[in-house]
Amino acid sequence: MHGLVKSAVLLVAIASGSVWAYGGGGGGSSGCAEPKFFEPNPSGTVPVLTEFAFIASEDTESDTLTVEINGRPVQPVIDRRRNGDWQVKAVLPQPLTGPGRIRIAVKAKSRDGCWGFQPYHVEVKP
Repeated sequence: MHGLVKSAVLLVAIASGSVWAYGGGGGGSSGCAEPKFFEPNPSGTVPVLTEFAFIASEDTESDTLTVEINGRPVQPVIDRRRNGDWQVKAVLPQPLTGPGRIRIAVKAKSRDGCWGFQPYHVEVKP
């Protein structure tokens, strides 16, 4: 009987390992593509931050796209590009001129129903 318990434990360990190999053991759905965000502008260090722009992949549900700058929501302007991707631009109501690191959080859902999140950081050095 003791050998049967060891076999069951070994079987569970092997099954768990194979799950981790394919999905990191997380709660993600298989076959669900997250939206992608790329080409952030500006990036790095700037003297003042007045706006932030980026591209969202074509599978992004544009009505779910949100942009937060330093924890405050900023309404983005979203335009479809010829290739199907989205050009996104968030203009701040007031420019950020004080020195420091600015956190920009982008979130949206894909057509598959998966949420994507991308943080960016821009340094303001007047």
